[in-house]
Amino acid sequence: MKHIAIISSSVRDGRLSHRVALFLEQFIPANYPLTVEVLDLKEYNFPLFNERFAFQKSPSSELVDFTERFKKADGLVIVSPVYNADFPAALKNVIDLYYKEWVHKPVGVVSVTSGMTPGIATVQRVQTLLLKLGALVAPVVYTVVNAAKEFEESGIPVNKEQSEKLAKPMINELIGLIGKD
Repeated sequence: MKHIAIISSSVRDGRLSHRVALFLEQFIPANYPLTVEVLDLKEYNFPLFNERFAFQKSPSSELVDFTERFKKADGLVIVSPVYNADFPAALKNVIDLYYKEWVHKPVGVVSVTSGMTPGIATVQRVQTLLLKLGALVAPVVYTVVNAAKEFEESGIPVNKEQSEKLAKPMINELIGLIGKD
């Protein structure tokens, strides 16, 4: 069975994007023959980027664990908040840790905002960066607006049918990029 890792990229208190990561953690295996895990950047104690993982002499045990999970995933979903019309530094820090590991890695990107303006530009910035690193990036845009009102802290959507309808196109595209066994 194929495995998806969901990167929850906000490390702030009260983060809304983590709610969407938790929703996807429940939604994907309930609707697709996939296993899923959340890689929560708040739980990892990453140092500020100073060298790619491959060149680090003594990486932390947290970084080794994250890297092993990252590598074993058949595909990734990156859930990113929109901070000042861009993605958070914690996500950029993690992206920069890797180079060859991104090559041909299927990735879907989700943006999450607290307001009513979708984070399409944020998704496109992450997609462009990952394409330059050689990732296989799902072109379908999945944006979540008004996240505090649309998702409970546990990831349960207020309007399940609508939330699932919005998530499916990106997940379907990601699955297509992963391929079938």
